[in-house]
Amino acid sequence: MVGPWRVVHGWRMTLVVAWGMACSAGIAPAQPVPGQPFPLDRDDRAGTVLQVVPGRIQVRLKNSGEIWVVAPAPNGTIEVSGSASRAMLQPKQFVQCSVDLDAFGTVTAPVAKIIFPGGGRPGIVAGGLGIPEPNAKRGGKRPAGTYLISGLIRQFEGDTITILIGKDRFVIPIAEDADLTVAAANLGLATPGDDVELEGQCYPEGQLLASSIKVALANPLSPPTPKNRAAKQSAP
Repeated sequence: MVGPWRVVHGWRMTLVVAWGMACSAGIAPAQPVPGQPFPLDRDDRAGTVLQVVPGRIQVRLKNSGEIWVVAPAPNGTIEVSGSASRAMLQPKQFVQCSVDLDAFGTVTAPVAKIIFPGGGRPGIVAGGLGIPEPNAKRGGKRPAGTYLISGLIRQFEGDTITILIGKDRFVIPIAEDADLTVAAANLGLATPGDDVELEGQCYPEGQLLASSIKVALANPLSPPTPKNRAAKQSAP
């Protein structure tokens, strides 16, 4: 269990008590704490992620060195950006990519960019039209052209992924040098060491209710290590 998070004692902070206990027990949604809130100084909006738990991150501000517990406000925005490792091309990962289809719905060229949005609704969008076709039942009748495909990877073999959307089955070759990009609104993708930009209201106990959280991944996003494999690696 992680010990208490002690905050650098500055003119705006006192102590964040027993964060480790909260981590192990689960954390309730952020609520304003007693005291008069104040906006985060512009010079203190940049920081580094120290720890991540569901719904919260611990951040050290780069300018002051102070440590804050940050949670998104109910109407706050979250942007997580960076690159992804090729290991992310695996079943159950949600991806988006632009593909060229012929009149029979066959992908005609390797795709040069795959986006990992952290989840979403499966669908097909006609290029340039912005018309979604969730759970489309094409049956070979969609015109040839460029489409945005969004869905779960069902199979990955060699350099090819397979995505199913309704009755459509897309076999998509991935270019060897394809750009694998993370563009998500999932704070759980953050890891210690990531850069973060913040906006929001500060509370006396070193908590920030953020109207905006922008995380830049320090390392390519990789899938989590399976629990059984992690147990084997830690065994003597």
